[in-house]
Amino acid sequence: MFYVGVIAVIFLLCQTRVDFWQSALVFFIVGMIPPGLITFYFSKRIDYMESDDRDPPSFSGQKKAVFNFKGRTEYPFDEVMQRIDRQWIISFSDRENHLLKFRTDARMASWGLGGYLKMENENSITVIIYPIHPRSKREMLMVNQALRVMKSILDP
Repeated sequence: MFYVGVIAVIFLLCQTRVDFWQSALVFFIVGMIPPGLITFYFSKRIDYMESDDRDPPSFSGQKKAVFNFKGRTEYPFDEVMQRIDRQWIISFSDRENHLLKFRTDARMASWGLGGYLKMENENSITVIIYPIHPRSKREMLMVNQALRVMKSILDP
């Protein structure tokens, strides 16, 4: 749809007929190059979220917190997973190692956040939250807010 809009603007501004090669060039410049650059810039963080890498992330801008957790069932990790699933999108889970990776939605105003959760034992959970865009002030505020939400979920 964006591509059609760009062609329409070019047609109205230039008042010329747009041929196939001009439209293909506009599509390439507007439709291919920016998404490619964006994907390249954020690829490490995005790939980490979906990977089965069990090591904690080491990205700039991340914040770490340890929470006490008192489960109500005999399967505390499943309880944690349910609570996280209500607030965020789980992108990777490993029940055997008590590990979760989660993220927020990417929106027009923000690329969102990624998170790593490791249940160290039945009472202790380590959480690391990092912004997808490391230099965004808005996302750094969102990291702090996400940690406060995490505290209210895990350690009320």
